[in-house]
Amino acid sequence: MSEKGVVMRNVFVFAVFFLLMCPASSLLAADRSTGQPFTKLDGQGRELPVDAPRWAMVRDNRTGLIWEVKTRDGSIHDMGNTYDWTGAHEAFIDELNKTQFGGFSDWRLPTTDELRSIRVKGSEPYINLDFFPNTAPTSYLSWRKCGSGEIYDERVKFGKVRNSKKSRVVRAVRSDMPPEK
Repeated sequence: MSEKGVVMRNVFVFAVFFLLMCPASSLLAADRSTGQPFTKLDGQGRELPVDAPRWAMVRDNRTGLIWEVKTRDGSIHDMGNTYDWTGAHEAFIDELNKTQFGGFSDWRLPTTDELRSIRVKGSEPYINLDFFPNTAPTSYLSWRKCGSGEIYDERVKFGKVRNSKKSRVVRAVRSDMPPEK
């Protein structure tokens, strides 16, 4: 086989490997990318310009996940609200879904890996404040499924302020394809 033929075969093999190994959601997220890591969304889930002064949600253009934005207004989205595992589901997530926050009724707690995906290094809180204002510099509630199938609540630190399992901040997330439960 000629050198050109070997190169073409290798390109073909790589392309097939890439398509088989990359989840469709990653490919779709790349199509949505605006060059920015995040897109601001209004209360109805509509895209806003990057310099919009107010927004309710943020879409991660790499993963396609849509995140709730915290507030300082005393509402259910207030950064000072804390929950234990049961309260996070029954008081927080259930309320977001009942009221169809952003036009959606599939809000949930993030997995530990999902929540870690929006952390950044630097000063507290460890997050991009241009898109995630009002983030408390403390631990946020998340979950992980262990090998036996049991689900454990975990925490992801966005700062050094200590809290307990009974008083963790929660940030809701949604996607077109929720993780396996």
